[in-house]
Amino acid sequence: MMWPRFPAVCLITVGLCGTALAEESPAATTDPSDPQVAANPPEKQIEYGVGVRLRNVVIPTAELELFLERSSGGSNNVGIGFELTRRRGNVELQLGFEYEKLTVGEGVWIASGDNIPADEADWVLSPEDSGKSLGWVTFEFTFLNHAPITKNISIRYGGGAGLGIVLGELRHYDIQCAAGSTNDNVDPGCKPPRFQGTGQYGGDTPGQEVARAYDLPPVFPVVNAIIGVQFKPTEKITINLEGGLRTLLFWGISGAYFF
Repeated sequence: MMWPRFPAVCLITVGLCGTALAEESPAATTDPSDPQVAANPPEKQIEYGVGVRLRNVVIPTAELELFLERSSGGSNNVGIGFELTRRRGNVELQLGFEYEKLTVGEGVWIASGDNIPADEADWVLSPEDSGKSLGWVTFEFTFLNHAPITKNISIRYGGGAGLGIVLGELRHYDIQCAAGSTNDNVDPGCKPPRFQGTGQYGGDTPGQEVARAYDLPPVFPVVNAIIGVQFKPTEKITINLEGGLRTLLFWGISGAYFF
């Protein structure tokens, strides 16, 4: 008789169908509570993004005077840059390009170890008075990690290195300060004739002043150390508030869009 075999056939058929449905079910393969899924999590997707940055670069006077007897003021300039980023999970690899002017305080600068009036001093000129400006273009690779606080906010930190190409000039006068001047008292004995109402800037006749450009290296190393906070309004958009070291101290804001 065929009847006794029929239940067995039905059971086998239902079992095979049930197994096939279980294998095709997304819940069976993506449920994070499944021990097999937990042991073999899906690979994180790689994303690429583009962004812009706006940074304030600072050289404090106190930092300069670690290497000089005296400076007439540090640097405080705004730079703008462009970023290309590769993101995988919480890790970013970033290639950045940036430009900023580097201006310092105009006035008397005294080299380390020098004492006036026995030694000459420098009168460093501002871009307005020298007609020349100093700046640099940099490019650097930076590795950044993110420690999530919430779904949309993370602590951002990392470091990297690169190169900066120097553009323009920083000009100065060589000046002999008047008797009675000291490293701590340079006014008015250390002003060049042009700033005393006499003399002629940039002349080549004996007795006239000549502004000279410092012999600066054409390339500087860039060393990055960054810490900040990242905000994610959406999964594809990031906004970063960050600060740290980029050879020079900085703080700023950046944003990126990921594809």
